[in-house]
Amino acid sequence: MATPNIKRKRLVEKSLPPKIETYIPESRLFTQLQALERRLDTKIVRKRLEVQEALGKPVYKKRVLRIFVSNLAANQSGAPALLGADDLDEGRFGAAEVPSWTLRVEGRLLDPSGTTSKARSTPHKFSEFLNSLTVELERNPDLYKDNLVQWRRAAAESDVDGFEIKRRGDEDVKTKIILDIRTAADRFKVNSPLLRELLDIRGPISKAGFIMKMWQYIKFNNLQDSNDPDQIRCDVGLAQALGSNVVSFTTLPQMLHVFLTRPDPLVIEYTVRVNAGDFHMAQYAFDVEVEIEETSRHNIGPLANVQARHRELAQLENQLAQKMEEIHNARTKRDFLRSFAEDPVAFVHRWIDNQTKDLEVILGDRRHGLEAALSAIMAADSSAEQMTAERQKALEKETAKWLKESALYDEPWADEAVFHYLSAKTQERMQQLLQAQHQQGHAQQQQQQQHSALGN
Repeated sequence: MATPNIKRKRLVEKSLPPKIETYIPESRLFTQLQALERRLDTKIVRKRLEVQEALGKPVYKKRVLRIFVSNLAANQSGAPALLGADDLDEGRFGAAEVPSWTLRVEGRLLDPSGTTSKARSTPHKFSEFLNSLTVELERNPDLYKDNLVQWRRAAAESDVDGFEIKRRGDEDVKTKIILDIRTAADRFKVNSPLLRELLDIRGPISKAGFIMKMWQYIKFNNLQDSNDPDQIRCDVGLAQALGSNVVSFTTLPQMLHVFLTRPDPLVIEYTVRVNAGDFHMAQYAFDVEVEIEETSRHNIGPLANVQARHRELAQLENQLAQKMEEIHNARTKRDFLRSFAEDPVAFVHRWIDNQTKDLEVILGDRRHGLEAALSAIMAADSSAEQMTAERQKALEKETAKWLKESALYDEPWADEAVFHYLSAKTQERMQQLLQAQHQQGHAQQQQQQQHSALGN
């Protein structure tokens, strides 16, 4: 049976009643805990934002991509030793007898050590890790014109596991395969050997990483000017690399930008062999370090049970709200009984007076201010015109009561009540004017009808 959703009543203000420390000295600890809770809430909110930002960013891990180069040869045994472009015509040899070869460039990710079949992630395609692929064929341009093959990544193109290039020919061909490896973030090569040595840069690096390396070098060697922190006093090596002894922080990123170039592509030289059998593979495979996005985030340490901790904290806050409500109710009951114990007669009179006023407001019999005063005066005048003392007494009584209750009109609802009252009066006046105008128009129409009847 499903339990109904019960709306929790939670106090807006979770503070203890005033002067509670006089009766319960231990309540001071609760006040101190509230101050500590406010500080913890501030830090938790800041950390939560940092965690959300970190979880929103993709996480990349490094893997090894192994590249294989091979070729297939077909119809090479019965072909002449050297064939030209005219000899490779299908009309002479036939479509199935033309000597040809196929170059293959393939790649696959290597599984980390200790990976089981169940723990393997979704397989990735070889072209996912490439921006472009270029193959240069060293053949006679007079005989063969298609000696350059290029592939570039397109937005709507599906990824593949490898590339095949098929050409006609009966002789070995030297090829140069140029691979532009794709990275998760834009990485660049530092073209200054001196800067690479000073900053200990061993490979491609991002712009932010390059600036961070420079900042770490400045802090480690204490190159920042003590009088003007915006100025950097370069040492001998940095001055030689940047070409200046003093550099400003504001111009440093622009100066470092000229030292960044695109990283060198991976170049593989391979010879297509057609006389070594139908299949030939390169002697070596080529391993390249690539970055792939981490799709599984189950092992994120303490973040795994954040939701459970959040539910537990919500339950504790609900219990705290209930306890605070019990304290407030107990305080109200104590003040009620204490006031009755100190002066029972005055307490009963005050209680009856308050109940009477509430009943008058509910029944609509209570009148406020000058309206009540004037009513009392008129009542006194109607009963006895000569009773000036009674009239004066009634006037003084109702005036004092009106002055006492004048604070009623300072409450927030007074402005809204006046607005609605004036709006109602305005609507009533407009209805009266429209009705009078309608009656006047009707009278004029009747007069015109009478004049037209007399004229006839």
